[in-house]
Amino acid sequence: MPAVPSVSDALLTSDHTFVAMLSPLKLTLISNAVVGICGVVILGISAYVEHTTGKIGYHSSVYTYDAFVGAFTLVALVVIIALRYGKPSLATLLNEVVLSALLWIFYLAAGASTTHYTRDDRQVCKHIDDLFDLPEFENADQDAIAMLKKIFKSTCRDVKAQLAFIWIGFVALTITTIYLATLGMKERNSLWKSSLRTYDHDTHSHADPFADPVGSSRGPVAGVVNDDASFKP
Repeated sequence: MPAVPSVSDALLTSDHTFVAMLSPLKLTLISNAVVGICGVVILGISAYVEHTTGKIGYHSSVYTYDAFVGAFTLVALVVIIALRYGKPSLATLLNEVVLSALLWIFYLAAGASTTHYTRDDRQVCKHIDDLFDLPEFENADQDAIAMLKKIFKSTCRDVKAQLAFIWIGFVALTITTIYLATLGMKERNSLWKSSLRTYDHDTHSHADPFADPVGSSRGPVAGVVNDDASFKP
């Protein structure tokens, strides 16, 4: 008859499962997913705004830089994830921290420049209709005015969304960089030159030698008292 696991064994198993769910590798992958989504949105919006405003002869280096940040984010994440599973020796914690810190700097610069650049434009965005009702536009082609209004309103919405995703990515990178750096300092020199995948495997894959696995039919484990009175070795 299979041994019935005790309450302590069940709690121990639950604890192992909970810890595994919060492993550094999985937390980093979640952060990568969040930052990756931000990168896609930032790249897409920046390219679209550049294309839209280019129709009226307007260009800004801010949108170009934001597009670069989005593109660099995607390339960097693809490379680091490929290294984790293809060449773990290159995906060391030190390299993970350096990459996260580099992206953090890029996002901080993008957030600061975009926020500063759009500060004066926010008032314009609030009063676009009033702006084109000025006497200077009274004799202008109404179709052209309608197109300009559409472009400006679309750009205002897009840049607002882009700025939100920039700061979301910045917050995710801040948490990730601090977490990885703290983990490296906590483990001292044992982790800086190893990968998160190796650390995750070594830390979270060892079963408790005294715990009887759920569903096991091999009888009691050495050192553990079997609670089943009917069991006969």
